[in-house]
Formats: sequence, C-alpha cells, structure tokens
Amino acid sequence: MNIRALAVIAALVVVPGAASADGLPAPPPPVAAPDCCAPVALWTGVYVGGHGGGAWGDPTWTFPTVTTFNSAPGQSFSISADGAIAGGQVGVNYQFHPHLLIGAEASYAGSRFGNLVTGAIPGFPGDRLGVKAHDLLTVTGRLGFVHDQYLFYAKGGWASSSVEVGAESQTGALTGTTAYSTRRENGWTIGGGIESRIISNIIFGLEYDYVSLPGDRFTAVTGGTLPGAPFTADIDGLHMHAVVARLGILFGPNACCAEGVLGKW
Repeated sequence: MNIRALAVIAALVVVPGAASADGLPAPPPPVAAPDCCAPVALWTGVYVGGHGGGAWGDPTWTFPTVTTFNSAPGQSFSISADGAIAGGQVGVNYQFHPHLLIGAEASYAGSRFGNLVTGAIPGFPGDRLGVKAHDLLTVTGRLGFVHDQYLFYAKGGWASSSVEVGAESQTGALTGTTAYSTRRENGWTIGGGIESRIISNIIFGLEYDYVSLPGDRFTAVTGGTLPGAPFTADIDGLHMHAVVARLGILFGPNACCAEGVLGKW
C-alpha cells in the first residue's frame, strides 16, 4: 500500500472525530424504514346485529304439596321443551394482538321455548301442564382467536329469562280450573362460536350457548271453575341448549375497507 492511500484512510478516520471535538454535530443515525407489513386490527370496533335459531331442554316439574292437579306430594315428571328464539345483539371488540381479541356483548331474544304435557300425573289423564320461557337476556364477556377474516371465540356471563308455568284441569268437576305463575329467573351462560367477515364489515356467524337457570318454586291461586285454591309447583333443570345464526355489522377503524371472504365493497 502506498503512502497516498494510507493518508486517505487516516483522513476518513480522523476528520469525523475532529469535527465532533470542534463542536460540529455528528451525522444523524440512519432512520429505520417503517414496517409496511404490520398486522391490522381488523376486528376492533363496535358491532350490532340480529340472531335466530332454536333452543331445547328438559325441565322437571314436581308438586311439593297436594293441589287441584295432583293427589300426593312429590309427584313429578319431565318436560321435553324446545322452540325458536330470535333477537338482537350489540357488543364491542378489542383486538390487542394479531391473533387475540377480548370483548363484551349484550343480547336479547324473544323465545318460544317450552312444551305442554297432557296426563302427566296418574289419575288426572286430561290435565295439561306446561312450562314456557318467554325471553332470554344475556350479558357476556368474549375471548377470541383471530385468523384473517375468521374469529373463533368463547363467551360466558349472566343470563335471565321470564319463565311461566301453567296448568289446566280436564278432570271431572274440576274441568276448567286453571293456574298460572310467572317469575324472572337469573342464572349463567357459557358458549362459543365462529364468525366471518363475509363482505367488508358484514359479519356472519354460528353460535352455541348453554344456559343454566336455577330451580324455583312457582306459587299462585287457581282460577276458572274452582277459583282461589292454592297452586304450588317446583321447576328444576331449567337448562337450555341454543344454536343460533348471527348477522351483524362492525363499525371500527379498519372495518369498512377490509377484504371479506366474498370480497369488499
């Protein structure tokens, strides 16, 4: 290596240090390029929608005392109940990780869950006894796993339903005697489902829920042919299995522009 080359190398090493010593600013560090491929929180936002499906269960009816509709304490039977449910939901999602989401939801549905049994008690072949759940109200938390346009989630929380028991006698002189009692039952629910962004922020999903309501004692007095007689029934096993389809709209910072399974508008 010749003397001239060594002098050039020495100048390149010494001059920046000398400039810094003389108070001249050092050159700024290189700026990192922005991450163009950072994941977008596609599911963050508020959503509203509707749902519909069916529910089924097997509540148990027990007479704790003798009434117009039974002949001995402790007589009981099961009711195979089912029916349609339909309503709406509103909730919020927060996607805090490329694949993880938390949220909360409130839903309300009208219900035709129930059944009427004829001749369930020996000696009362024509009597009709039934249980109905008129609605279903839930407030739940959600934990989800995100995979592109799909969300797999579990949920759980509080559930409530207005439950009615009814009886109508068709036995001899008691024919036409009736009794009805309604109570709001509060319990819990747990479930899960899958949702998909089908077109931009339009969401379609399927969900299963298990609803557990506590057993309770329903009391009333009879009407009809024999008014004023006491009526008491214990209803247990107020559990519902429900499967519903859901359709909703997501409103969020990345909701309108995301590609859905079927495209976007």
